[in-house]
Amino acid sequence: MEFERITLPDQHYLYVDRTASFSKNDIADAMGSGFGEVYGFNQANGITPLSMPMTVYLEMPAGDTMAFRTGMFVSPDDAARAGGNVTAGVIAAGDAVKTTHVGPYAALNQSHKALWDYIEKNGLPQAMPVWEIYVDDPAATPESALRTEIFRALG
Repeated sequence: MEFERITLPDQHYLYVDRTASFSKNDIADAMGSGFGEVYGFNQANGITPLSMPMTVYLEMPAGDTMAFRTGMFVSPDDAARAGGNVTAGVIAAGDAVKTTHVGPYAALNQSHKALWDYIEKNGLPQAMPVWEIYVDDPAATPESALRTEIFRALG
């Protein structure tokens, strides 16, 4: 697994909040409904996403559930058009470490652990958020070939 330290500009996104247990099906259902809600909002408002679907984690899970934001990166102007259940957020400009997970979503935790271990081993300043961009369409890509870009902000 390769890791890359990068500097990113402000990244604006539209999202809905979701919470799920650690069950594979519960996570998939929560993310699927969230992506659908944001896609519907984008279509209804003529907004063109700047990314594939993505999930943002603002804090480490505590207990038996995890909270996250599902959405897509958009332009700052489109982010300003948020409404209803769809909210605008921004990942502030700064340094991050990026890696790419290849394989099933159910194994993403292994790549997250490798990323966190890399950051700790190299003495990099740990920060939040962590986010994932789902590069491939799971309906068109074999599960073993799915790519997910994983990022963690550095403090």
